[in-house]
Amino acid sequence: MLGVVSLLLVSLASPAHAVDEGVPDGDRHPYVGLLGYDLDGAGPESPGFWCSGSVLSDRHFLTAAHCITARPPDVEWVVTLEPGTPGAPVVEPGFFPESFSFPFTGPVIRGGVATVHPDFDGDRLAHDVAVVTFPAGSFAGVTPVKIAESGLLHRLRRLPSLRLVGYGVDPERGDGATVFVVEGYRQTRTTSATKVTNRRLYFKRGLCLGDSGSPQLLGETDVAVSLFSDSGADCAGPFVSQRLDTRSERGFLSGFVRLS
Repeated sequence: MLGVVSLLLVSLASPAHAVDEGVPDGDRHPYVGLLGYDLDGAGPESPGFWCSGSVLSDRHFLTAAHCITARPPDVEWVVTLEPGTPGAPVVEPGFFPESFSFPFTGPVIRGGVATVHPDFDGDRLAHDVAVVTFPAGSFAGVTPVKIAESGLLHRLRRLPSLRLVGYGVDPERGDGATVFVVEGYRQTRTTSATKVTNRRLYFKRGLCLGDSGSPQLLGETDVAVSLFSDSGADCAGPFVSQRLDTRSERGFLSGFVRLS
């Protein structure tokens, strides 16, 4: 019965698509954080693990729109920028979905209110961008991620190498069904882009459940060219991200931060 209930939870409200085969990130990307939700505010329940994202300013946090619309509209959003380690995770480790909802193990930044791109289409995952606004100064001292210049991906002569950073689950594939392990700390790896369309970036394997909203960085820079949208069934692909260098996405983000 528990398995049936867990699968129903996944179909209704799964944490939007760890870095598969990643390594601990440590302090390499301090602007990448783990977004969580709190259903009872000041009540006894701990916030739960949900999606990844990145700091845009001292109060704004960038993530995927489908992460936001999958939870009730009155939920309180929280975030941690702590990287965690295998020995000191930022959420309780376990297996997804059996151990859902993976409560946070330490302090979080509270008070997040989300704004979804006005043209977001959940069926097609179009304009899959959202900004969560926290109290002023929440991310003071953190250098924000840089958003790619307009049309950057179409100006590149070749498909880029990408740096992936996120807190998502690690899919373990054996001789049976895939097992999804929540390890509870920020991980990173590199991958290669395979295709660019007018609004999407496709890339080789590397991300999974809980990595949605995480930035894809251009090479070894701090420039985010896209954010993660979908990893297909069982995190086996296709791996798709929402471009951030488009006119529509940059126009939406410029309502919160000044873009170069």
